[in-house]
Amino acid sequence: MRRLIALFVAVLMVVPVPALAADGTLGVRVEDITEPPGVTLSVTLPGGVLGAGPDTPSFRVQENGVDADVTDVRSPADAAREPVDVVLVIDTSGSMKGAALKDATVAGRAFIDAMRPGDRTAVVTFAFEPNVRQGFTDDREALLSALDGLKPSGETAVHDALVRAAALATDNSERQSSVVLLSDGGDTVSVASFQTALERLKASGAAVYAVTLRSKEWDPRALSSLAAETGGRAVAAADSGELLSIYEALSQEIGLQYLVTYKSLSPNTKDLEVEVTASLGDKTATGGLTIPNPLYAAAATGPVLDPPSPNLLLGILAVVLVFSSAMLLAWGVFLLLQRRSLGLERLEFYDQLGTEGDGADADVPGTPAALQAKMRGAVGYVAGRWGFTRMMHERLERAGLPIRPAEYIYLHLVLVFASGLFAMLVTRSLAITIIVALVAVVVPLLLLQNRIEKRRAAFEEQLPEVLNLLAGSLRAGWGFLQAVGLVAEQMAQPASGEFGRAQTETRLGLPIERALEHMVDRIRSEDFAWAVSAIAIQREVGGNLAEVLDIVAATMRERAELKRHVSSLTAEGRLSGGILLFLPFVELAAILLVNPTYMSGMLTAVFGWVLAIGGGVLLLVGAVWLNRVTKVEI
Repeated sequence: MRRLIALFVAVLMVVPVPALAADGTLGVRVEDITEPPGVTLSVTLPGGVLGAGPDTPSFRVQENGVDADVTDVRSPADAAREPVDVVLVIDTSGSMKGAALKDATVAGRAFIDAMRPGDRTAVVTFAFEPNVRQGFTDDREALLSALDGLKPSGETAVHDALVRAAALATDNSERQSSVVLLSDGGDTVSVASFQTALERLKASGAAVYAVTLRSKEWDPRALSSLAAETGGRAVAAADSGELLSIYEALSQEIGLQYLVTYKSLSPNTKDLEVEVTASLGDKTATGGLTIPNPLYAAAATGPVLDPPSPNLLLGILAVVLVFSSAMLLAWGVFLLLQRRSLGLERLEFYDQLGTEGDGADADVPGTPAALQAKMRGAVGYVAGRWGFTRMMHERLERAGLPIRPAEYIYLHLVLVFASGLFAMLVTRSLAITIIVALVAVVVPLLLLQNRIEKRRAAFEEQLPEVLNLLAGSLRAGWGFLQAVGLVAEQMAQPASGEFGRAQTETRLGLPIERALEHMVDRIRSEDFAWAVSAIAIQREVGGNLAEVLDIVAATMRERAELKRHVSSLTAEGRLSGGILLFLPFVELAAILLVNPTYMSGMLTAVFGWVLAIGGGVLLLVGAVWLNRVTKVEI
C-alpha cells in the first residue's frame, strides 16, 4: 500500500500542472455598443498561436450560446496602428529575491525595446505599497533607467498596485491602454480589495495581461479572473527564465488587435454572454466576456432632473473642505505629539482591529455592511499604526463601554460629517454649520469623559462597602484571593467587574498586587490607590489586614460625607457659572436662526470683532474664576 501511495505521489510530481490561462486564449473587450444592434469588440490575438503570420483569421461570435452574424472585421493592417499606452507593473516583494527579479528586469527591458514609435510606457513597482518609478513616456532611456536598482523586500500589495495602474490609465483615457502585471504571490497587505481593483480597471478601459510566477504563495485564480474581466489574459510561467519570451510575445499581442463588429440578436436579457472564436488553418483560440444588452442601454431614457443649485453645491463643498481641513489639522497635531507604536504593542489590541462580528454581509462585496467594514478597517489601521488605538482603548475601558476603538472613531467621524451636512442643508448658513460641527466634535468626547467620571464616582461610593466585605472575609479565615472572588460575586457593577478582572489576571499568573495596580490605572481613584498601597505594604511586612481595611473604609466614609456637604454648599455657584458660561452662545444661536441680518453689523465690522473677542476673553476669565471659587480641595 505504501509503495502505491509513493508511486502516485511521484506521478503527480512528474505530471505538469496546466497553466490557468492557456496561450490560445483571446483577449476580448467591448469597443462600442452605442449603435444597436451593431456591437463592436476589440479582440487581441495570442502571439505565437494566431498572430505570427500575415493572414487574417476568421471570427465566429456567439451571443448567449447562439451564433450571430459578423458584419465587419478590421485588422491592424487595414489602417495605421494607433499608438498605445502600457503600464508595466512589476512585483519587487521579498519573494522575488534572486533570479526572479533579475529575469523580470531583463524581460521588462526587452518589452520596452519592442514598443513601436509613438507608444508610451509607464513603470510601477510594488511591495508594501505601489511606487510609480516612471509615468507615461516614449523616452526609452528614462524607462530603462526606471528599471535600474530594483531591490526585493517587503510584502505583496497587488490590489493597490493595480489601482495605481488604473489611475494612470484613466488620466490618459484618450489612448488605448493596457496593464502588464508580473507577480509571484497573492495579495497580503493591500488597502484596496480585489473588487475595488477590478472596478477601477474596468472604468479605465485598460486590459490586464497577468504574468504569474509559480511559488509557494502562487495565487493565479484571482489574476486570471481579473484578466478575463478586463479583456486581457493570464499566462503562468513555470520559472523566471520564461519571462523574456512571454514579454516579447505580449509586446506583439498588444499590436494585434482586431475590431470585430457583429449584429446583436437583441435577446430579452439584461446582459449578453459573448464568446468569440478565431480560426486560422488548424489553429483556434477562444475568448469571451459579459456586456450590457445594447437594446436596454439605448432604451434607457427618463425625465431629466434639474441640476442642484450652484450656490448649494458650493456651500456643501465649502463645508466639506472646512471639515476636512479642520480634521487634518487636528490629526496632524496629534501625530506630532504621538510616538509611533511598535508592532508588538499593536498586538495588545489585536481584537480591537479584527472584523469578527461584522456580520455575514460584510464578506459580500458591494453591500453596505462590506463598505462599513472597510471604512472601519481603514480607521482601525491608521489609529493602530500611530498609537491612537491605545488611548481610545484606555478611555473606553475606563468608561466601561463594550465597543472597539476603531468603531468609536468611525461613528464619531460619521456623526460630525452628518451633523454638519444636515445643518448646511437646513440653515444654508456656514457659521451655524461650523458651530454644529464643532459641537458634534466636542459633545461625544465630553459625554465619554462624563461616563468615566460617573463610573469612577460609582466605584468610590461602593469602595467602603467593598473594603468592609474584604475585612469580614479575612476575619472569617478566608484568604485574600478568596475575599477578592467574593467581592466579584456579591457586589454590583462596576466593582464586581473590576475585581472579577483582577481575579482573572491573578489566575493567569499575575501577582495580586500587580492586578490591583492595574485596577488603579483603570479607575484612577485616589482613595482606592491609598487602599491598594495599604494592602501591598501589609502583605509585604505583615500585620492585621482586616483592621487596616476597616480604618481605611471609615476614613473614606468621613471624606465622602464631607465632600457631599461641600458640594451642597457650592451647588448654587456652580449652577450660576454654567448658566453664565453657556447663555451667550445660546442667545447667539437663537439670534442667528431668527434674524441672521441682526448680527451682520457685528460680524462684518472690525469693532464688532474686537467686542466679540473681548467678550470671549472676559467670559473665559469669569469661568476660571467661578471654577476656582466653587472648587474646594478635601
